[in-house]
Amino acid sequence: MSWILESINEFCQVRNTGRAHENGPEPTPRVVFITGLLEKIGIPYEIDEFECFDTKLYNVVMRGTSNRMVIAHHDVVNINSENANDNSASVINAIYLKSLVPELNVVITDGEEVGFKGAKHLGKRIMDGDFGEIEWVLNIELSGKGGKHFMIGSHEGGLTEHIKGLFNPPMIQTPGSDCYGLMQYGIDTNVINPLPLLTEGKTSEIEHENGYLDNSSWWLCHSDEDTLDKISMRDMEEFVTEVLVPIVTTKTKVDDRSSSN
Repeated sequence: MSWILESINEFCQVRNTGRAHENGPEPTPRVVFITGLLEKIGIPYEIDEFECFDTKLYNVVMRGTSNRMVIAHHDVVNINSENANDNSASVINAIYLKSLVPELNVVITDGEEVGFKGAKHLGKRIMDGDFGEIEWVLNIELSGKGGKHFMIGSHEGGLTEHIKGLFNPPMIQTPGSDCYGLMQYGIDTNVINPLPLLTEGKTSEIEHENGYLDNSSWWLCHSDEDTLDKISMRDMEEFVTEVLVPIVTTKTKVDDRSSSN
């Protein structure tokens, strides 16, 4: 087990003082933790500070040389919760993924819970060419349990076709996510959410392989019950290594055609 994944134990104990629009002019405690973790790993980063709600929000940017990007939001609604699945696990998974695929662009966004503000700011930067040519942006949500079993949003685009070609997961109409902030700028994006596979019993209508995906964790979002004991670091490692790494490193058919010309 990577020590990066184990850092979620400490991350979940970090408390902000409020939602994104209530945190004041300095980087939040969660942002401070994230940047400290990146320094320990040796991953270069930038803090992208921007004005919003008469205060400042903070995206943490880890640049790469590829034309692909992965994001996960760091802000929270309930400051008393460990916020383990929403979205601490995804932040740690994104950082772990960056350590395995250094060429990948990774951004940890702020303000998802208050109108996708960080994603909208990032979308403008992408369209302005600040990251070069970006093919697509994959948004990680609620990724603390489920491992290689996952669903994606019912969004159309090249990223969706790429993931379907690799795994053919179920596609579900999802609640609001940072994808909606990016889509305002015409960016190809989708959200990915691992969920445990049940071969007996049924907690959802999400059919997958020979059973159903258990989405009961959705109802814990923003509650005091979103705790560490309900996620699995082994599932997180499986999700990153067996799902995310292939998605961000496998060439698309367009890539193959381009390389052959």
